[in-house]
Amino acid sequence: MELLTGTGLWPAAIFTVIFILLVDLMHRRQRWAARYPPGPAPWPVLGNLLQLDLENMPYSMYKLRNRYGDVFSLQMAWKPVIVINGLKAVREALVTCGEDTADRPKMPMFQHFGHGHKAQGLAFAPYGPEWREQRRFSVSTLRNFGLGRKSLEQWVTEEAGHLCDALADQAGR
Repeated sequence: MELLTGTGLWPAAIFTVIFILLVDLMHRRQRWAARYPPGPAPWPVLGNLLQLDLENMPYSMYKLRNRYGDVFSLQMAWKPVIVINGLKAVREALVTCGEDTADRPKMPMFQHFGHGHKAQGLAFAPYGPEWREQRRFSVSTLRNFGLGRKSLEQWVTEEAGHLCDALADQAGR
């Protein structure tokens, strides 16, 4: 019963906090140090959230860019984030290393957008053979509908005119 009173609870709370900080430190050190670009040192559990001005995020990123360069890493709580600044660095990441940067992170909310892993569409699908197949199908279908041709605009205008005439005939009913 003494553990539930105020005096016996403090050692357990201090032990728990120290244990969580040590686990966080070991977890972060294993996964963080060697694989990511340089960046500010993260706080345990919170990461770099306290070091960023969330009201003026562009200025925070500008200061970090001046200190760590065009490519630096942050940690948002447990999630590592790589920040890429500057036209040259973005072009290198998206064009030169396009295959490496094409995938999207797994987000729990993406599971609620569709009814399975194949119902994610082009925007939320992970990069891979299924994404390439969906993109190829979408581009060919849009080209069959006339995407990129001048005739598509005339066809849509003509069809819209017929639709307006049909709605005008039904006005009031």
